[in-house]
Amino acid sequence: MKYWLLCLPREDILNCMRVGTFGLSRKVLIGHVRKGDRIVCCAGKGDWKIVGLGTATSDYYVDDSKLFLKEGVFPDRFDFEAVSIPSESEVDIKAILDKLSFVKDLAFWAVSFRIGIVKLSKSDWDLIRDRARVSQAALK
Repeated sequence: MKYWLLCLPREDILNCMRVGTFGLSRKVLIGHVRKGDRIVCCAGKGDWKIVGLGTATSDYYVDDSKLFLKEGVFPDRFDFEAVSIPSESEVDIKAILDKLSFVKDLAFWAVSFRIGIVKLSKSDWDLIRDRARVSQAALK
């Protein structure tokens, strides 16, 4: 099992959670997602909050049907189900940056989130899940 953080503007990540699909226009990392992998949904672009946790329900696939709010084609995809975190319990990414293994330079931390999907370590996943107070049982 692998762990992934998806990061888009709030409106876009909430739409992905609603439709149950995440897509990009490049296969580089998204092509490694497999059914059963754990997913963290992050509202970025000035918000920087964890808004959902879930599980990939499909492997990577290609589909160019229009599902997303942003203009463009995002054919590289996988499906997932995520539990929404109540707004009062959303995890502030900035408060845990120094504990996330994939953030290499705190001065330029936002670069780590720029490509839309980031591979997490198990310890990153555990930290975020614990902060969000979402039980393992709630994540199918």
